[in-house]
Amino acid sequence: MADFHAPGSMVWSREALLGYLYGFGAEPIEINGKRVAAGYEVKRLLGPSKFPAGLFRNDAHAELSAVIFTNACALSKFNRVALTRGMQSHVGRYVRYGRFYDRKPGALEGIPFCFDVLSDDYRALWPQGWEPWCAELEVFHNPFARHPLPTELLPEASHWLEVDGAMDCRHYYDTGILWSRSLIIAADDPMPTYETLPAWLEDLARRRAARE
Repeated sequence: MADFHAPGSMVWSREALLGYLYGFGAEPIEINGKRVAAGYEVKRLLGPSKFPAGLFRNDAHAELSAVIFTNACALSKFNRVALTRGMQSHVGRYVRYGRFYDRKPGALEGIPFCFDVLSDDYRALWPQGWEPWCAELEVFHNPFARHPLPTELLPEASHWLEVDGAMDCRHYYDTGILWSRSLIIAADDPMPTYETLPAWLEDLARRRAARE
């Protein structure tokens, strides 16, 4: 086992951004024995500042056309793109795990995945056969913008737009990644699965502690 990379708080900042910009959130509740997603209004951010939420809920910030965001702006992104485009790996096996978007209506959780970045299965997630730079790029549009940002400027990004009073997310790629982490393991280590990763990471922590 060689190394571990994680994007830190970027994994979770996306959900907070939705609440801050549009003033809404969602949480699972149980109705008649079935778990469903229920929306709720967000008026202020959590924490001592109590900062107001809903930046894009009125025309007070009409000069701000959109917010462009990615939760994958990390060194691991540069490595994965280069590896899937043919760069030779000199560090062992590069693994990416996390959850895909589940686009089924009413889905509450993402679909788990764990791939060797150099595998054909991983490359096949995208039609061009490699990981694109903009795979996790999202554009949150201000419905009150004085000068709306044309979606054509970033055609392969995911665009959040208000359509008939409701927020709609338009995706370019069929594959959408909700969150992920990347890790590097020795070339002769067995490939972990999403289910075995917790034990794998615990073992990695024990090995590191033993070396210190």
